[in-house]
Amino acid sequence: MIVSPLNYSGNKAKILKHIIPLFPQDVNVFADIFCGSGIVGLNSPCETLLLNDKEKRILNLLKYFKTNDLDKILFEIANLIQIYDLTDTKSKPKGYYKIYANEGLSKYNKDGFLKLRKDYNEKPNDIKLFVLILYGFNHYLRFNSKNLFNVPVGKMDFSKSLYDKTIEFIKFLQEKNIKFTNLDFRDENLYKTADFFYFDPPYLITNAPYNASWSQKDENDLYEILDFLNSKNKKFAFSNVIFSNGKTNEKLKIWSKKYQICEIKRQYTNANYRRKNLSNAMEVLIKNY
Repeated sequence: MIVSPLNYSGNKAKILKHIIPLFPQDVNVFADIFCGSGIVGLNSPCETLLLNDKEKRILNLLKYFKTNDLDKILFEIANLIQIYDLTDTKSKPKGYYKIYANEGLSKYNKDGFLKLRKDYNEKPNDIKLFVLILYGFNHYLRFNSKNLFNVPVGKMDFSKSLYDKTIEFIKFLQEKNIKFTNLDFRDENLYKTADFFYFDPPYLITNAPYNASWSQKDENDLYEILDFLNSKNKKFAFSNVIFSNGKTNEKLKIWSKKYQICEIKRQYTNANYRRKNLSNAMEVLIKNY
């Protein structure tokens, strides 16, 4: 499985091995309507992808990786690491940096990271955003209500393992035939060319911040789209949770009975720099084939 260096909220990295085998094999064009970092589509057996997301900055970063030479990308990353005086454990001998208990490398990187974050928020570009992700807390991609990148400095840096993961991800991305779109999931243009559609929307009953803007109306509109695709004999798969942290999505529970429900049980970790919560959730993949 290809794993993204982008720790995008709600990504499916931990359950890819469970959901990819459930996808149909005879697909010409795979459409990922809420693509995030793109790892579901990239790990699918299909070579032609439509990757759509409402977050334009993640799409621009994916397009940057897709359209630029790998050596150029790596050079620009290294240049920013040097300019902002960030740690570089992959290039230094073991023990060069002191790893502080509970703080990792953050003491070395805090000042440079905050300067880079300020510069990015004043004048955004794709490679600055990626370096912020590399050196930010848990490699998160997150913006506040003013559309400013607001992740604090993290404990790690662009380590050898993350470097290798990044190279593998970029190479794989460049091998695929990809169309990127930045459309609302209700836009009918998304449903004209693909023959398989994957949906991983924000979850209505979970408490993560990235789900806050998803409403019951959005949920209802999505059910209508899925029913429409089914009426046109177009295959879809839909990730969601029926039960999470003591809550049940009753409408989803009822609506989903008309389709095949594949249950995927795992324990979720909802973490930020203040707390860590473990909760049991019943994740499902709902499919019409």
